[in-house]
Amino acid sequence: MKHILMTFLSLWVMLPATMLGQDGVKLEISDGIEVGSVKSSIERNASLLMTAINQAERKCSDVNFQGIDIGNQALQSIGMMWENVHFHIVDSDIVEHCFRVKDSKGATVGYQVRHIAIQMKPLNDSYQGDLTQKICINFNRDGRISGFYIAMDEGLYNRLTQEGKRFDDLDRRMFLLNWVELYRSAYDTKDISFIEKVFTGNDHALIDSIGSNLYFSYLKRVFEKSDYINVKISDVSIVRHGVKPNYYGVALKHEWFTKYCSNGGILFMVWDFTDDNAPCVVASTIQPIRTDEKDLFNLNNIRLR
Repeated sequence: MKHILMTFLSLWVMLPATMLGQDGVKLEISDGIEVGSVKSSIERNASLLMTAINQAERKCSDVNFQGIDIGNQALQSIGMMWENVHFHIVDSDIVEHCFRVKDSKGATVGYQVRHIAIQMKPLNDSYQGDLTQKICINFNRDGRISGFYIAMDEGLYNRLTQEGKRFDDLDRRMFLLNWVELYRSAYDTKDISFIEKVFTGNDHALIDSIGSNLYFSYLKRVFEKSDYINVKISDVSIVRHGVKPNYYGVALKHEWFTKYCSNGGILFMVWDFTDDNAPCVVASTIQPIRTDEKDLFNLNNIRLR
């Protein structure tokens, strides 16, 4: 029975997208993962999901996840995005590299496919962002879809990963890059609880020049009243502490826009990798977009243990 199932999956993946209907999308993994059941599961689940998204967009209906092996986090992310804006997968035949998702110790915990182009299909004139975006799809070690979100700029991502290779700490930097993309996605899905956790439970108190309480109360009202929030992430930097190499400073500029208002700030965080099994934020703050560079927080402002 297992042999019959694997034969069916292999034949299904080999089908051209044109044979899967007018909305059909077929993903083929070019490299990055060995040929086997996990690779087949990734290709099948991603192809089914993207086909279902295109079908839903054409019919202006909810996405039908039947037959797709997908986790709750990815379901919720797609569902919340779909409430705010629909989108369409641009290409019907997609060939992409498969990235290994590793924890901060370098152990493989899943896989990721990036650089998949989508075309936004706004539900109304509240959408203010770029109509062309790219998505990431994450998978667990068995090929089940575990995450779905808008990707950061490809050039920025490549530059930051090259820094990780140069400084021989790529796994930690990839962990931080994944977190940055989750942070950006939290605005797309209006996940106020995720954003607020960034600024709670830290070991160090930083002066927040915007005022975190005012910022979050304002942001919550914006989430409630806006159909869609477009977020632009730029100027991402990751710096390792020169004396205490388990600490990293992460800075990024984020600007968000709705039909009626806009805001943002420069987010700075200190991440502690002393326990590689549980890296955590120990300090964070937001400063206004127009803050002079000399006044921006950095690792020198924090007294580390």
